Order: sequence, then C-alpha cells, then structure tokens
Amino acid sequence: MAEQSVSWIPSWVDGASLVPFTLRSGDHEWRGARPGDLDWPAVAEGLRVAQEALRDIPVRRIVEAVDTVAELWAKRDFPPRQRVVRDAAVVTGMSEETINRSLDGELGTLRAESLLAALERELGDPEVLDGFRPDARLGGSTRAIGPRTVLTVFSGNAPGLPARTLVRALLVKATMIAKIPAREPAFTAAFLRTLHEVEPVLADSVLATYWDRDDEATMAAALEHADAVVAFGGDEACAAIRAKVGPHQLYEEHAHKLSFGVVSEDYVARHGVAEVARRIAVDCSDLDQQACLSPQVYLVEAGQARAVAEQVAVAMRLAADDCPPGVIDAEGATVLQHRRLVAEWRAASTTSGEVWSSDGLEWTVVLDDTLLPLSGAGNRVARIVAIPGLADVAEVVRPYARHLQNVALGAVGEEFRRTAEDLARLGVSRVTAPGEMTRVSMAWRHDGQPRISGLVRWCDVEQHPEAAG
Repeated sequence: MAEQSVSWIPSWVDGASLVPFTLRSGDHEWRGARPGDLDWPAVAEGLRVAQEALRDIPVRRIVEAVDTVAELWAKRDFPPRQRVVRDAAVVTGMSEETINRSLDGELGTLRAESLLAALERELGDPEVLDGFRPDARLGGSTRAIGPRTVLTVFSGNAPGLPARTLVRALLVKATMIAKIPAREPAFTAAFLRTLHEVEPVLADSVLATYWDRDDEATMAAALEHADAVVAFGGDEACAAIRAKVGPHQLYEEHAHKLSFGVVSEDYVARHGVAEVARRIAVDCSDLDQQACLSPQVYLVEAGQARAVAEQVAVAMRLAADDCPPGVIDAEGATVLQHRRLVAEWRAASTTSGEVWSSDGLEWTVVLDDTLLPLSGAGNRVARIVAIPGLADVAEVVRPYARHLQNVALGAVGEEFRRTAEDLARLGVSRVTAPGEMTRVSMAWRHDGQPRISGLVRWCDVEQHPEAAG
C-alpha cells in the first residue's frame, strides 16, 4: 500500500508548488506537504470560498456527518484507524491497547448526541448557527457567527487530541489551518480523509500540515489569514504564540496544566478500599499518565492512606496486565528511576512512607506525607500523600492554583459540596469521580471556558417591527 501523507491538503489547492516535509521517530518516517511561502494568499482565498460553501450547510447536517465518521472510526478493525494506531504506537511509545482505549473515548464524544448536548449547553438553540432564531427574552431574534478561519497549533502525544478542536470549528462553520502535532502526526489527516468521503465540503474546509517551531515565515503567513487562534503546548510555547496574536483575533490557549485526586475516609468507607484503589489505578494508568488530565498525586485522608496505597499497588499491577504500558525511552527511564530513588530515600527516613513497584518500570506506587513540588506526571506513578482532612486540600494545592485543571473528588455529602466549592474558587475547571479523570465529555468547558460559544460573535435583532417575523 502506498504511504499516506500525514498532511491534509484540500482538493482545491494546487499541489504543484507544495513543499514536502518529513517527520522522523527513530527509524520511522512520515511524509507530508505544506504550502510554499508564496502560496498563502491563494490558500487564504481558497479558505474564503470554502467557508462560503460551509456556511450553507445546516449545523445538524454537520453533526450527522461527524457522527457518521465517528461511527466508522469507532470500529477497531477500521483500516484507517488501525494504521493510525500502529503509527501512534511507534511515535509515542504507547501500547496499541492504550491508544485504542484513548481513541474509544475521544470518538465517543463525537457522536451526534454528544455534539448536540454541547451545542445546546453553550448556544441554547444550535440553529442560531444557521440563521436568525427567535429570542423571547430579547423580544426579537439572534444569530451566532463563527470566525472565517481558525489557526490551531496542536502539540502533545495524546492520540486523537485534534478531533474535538477540529469539530468545534466545523460546528461554528469556520475553516481551519491546523499545525499537526509532531508527537502524533497521523490522526488528523486520516480522520479528514474519512470526513471527505462522507461530506467533502467539511474536509475541504481544513488545511492540516506541519512546520517547525522555528519556521517563523510559515507561522506568520498562517497567522496573517486567521480570525481566531487556538494554541496547545507548554507555557513558554503558548506565550510565544500569544505574543504574535493581534487584537482583532480571538485567542484560546491550552498551556501547562496539573491535575490531582482527593479521597476522604468516608468515601473509602462507602466504596471499600479495593474499589477505591482500582479507580485510582485507572486514573494513574490511562494514557500511561501522559495526559494533562492525569493525576500528579492523590491526596488521601491519613486514616486510610496506607490501606489505600497497599491496594493501589495491587490494582496497578492488574491494570498493567490488562492494558500494557508503553515503551519508556532512555530519558524517561532515567527520570522514573530517579523518582523511585528519591521516594525510597524519603520512605527510609520516615515511619509512614513506603514504595511499591514492578520489577521493571511498568508501575510505581509511593506513599508519602508531604506534597513534593508538582511538575509533571507520567509512566504510571501513583503518588499517595496522606493529609489530615479535606479541609486542608485547598491550602495544600494553592501554590499550583494557576495551573490546576482536573480533580477526582472522592468525597460524599456535605464534604463533597464544600470541597468542590473550595476547588472551584481556587481555579479548578473540572471535578469528577475517581476513575473518570481522562473520560471528559464534549460538553465540558475545556479549561473553564466555553469552547464553542467562545468562537462565535452574536448579532441581535431587537426593537424592530419586523423582529417578530
């Protein structure tokens, strides 16, 4: 079979002047193409024409098309999905089962019911994207207009990550220039090829390609023709993009984030130590703990911390048997071994600490009584830190408030409501149950902001005799 490009070039682009590129991981290569420096004005004009065709498609037809693609991709034996899974395993080091489970979750959010729920939550009536709709509170009508073109800079290695942002742009009838992630390059183009088979107008509204971070000319050319910019990456990378965005452009950022879990004694009493441990192990094992949604640490009330940690070690082993962890590169192995050594040294110097681990690097469980500086998770390390009580949680994590994102809150009754309120005020944008940390819905306001309505501007008709009509 001929090698398939990791870029997606709309059918209206003149391919003669495209510039080839190659992405490499070890002995593997992925090839694609992007417009040359002089081609971007023609690309911008093509996107303008594509957006005119896109805005004539009813939003519910867009939902149906995406649902059809998601249904095809939901099948693990779907050939394009199988190729993407194999490629992602090579470049990320994750096992194919880990990648498949990630895609199962991502694709589930793209089904019609999920998309309509997200649209209704953020817009009320999805058909405001098609034309003016009656608004009783206004006494007139209202209309939502998406940007003409969104530039999205993707990063990270979470399989299927671009899907949600891509679909959100199409739902508001915006075209997109997408810079694909080097750490997971194959998904976007493969997904768009399927979309082209289902609804060509949608796929031809997207240009997905790659350029190096230091390719200022291509970045500037793409940015010049965008009405909105969505950036993924670390704080430094996002800051560099933010500095280039003009005052006339909408800007959405997904920078460095930290997530954690909390478990109370009452929650353990209600669900049992083994079940709570299983849920913690799920959160610390999904996506090999590489996602920003994955927990850096689990804070457990001191009376149950040791019992929970002991059972988490059992559950982590079972999770590794059920879904094998990926291959850790040399740098990652060195970091993990250092983390183990530090944890073992601390455990030896206290009466409360302990470390459990596999013979290899498959999983690690650390019991500690101190929250060490949080910087990043990864490679299935479950840190259980004993705390006096849930009332202390907000103060314990306050130094990280700027980066907080996702919290698994294992609490019941009033302690759940009180702690959720404290976390919300601190800056957390999602509270869920242990075991559900990486299973986000399309309706979640990603990082605390509306991601569909945040792309649109509104036009209201009021105090006009024709408004009722």
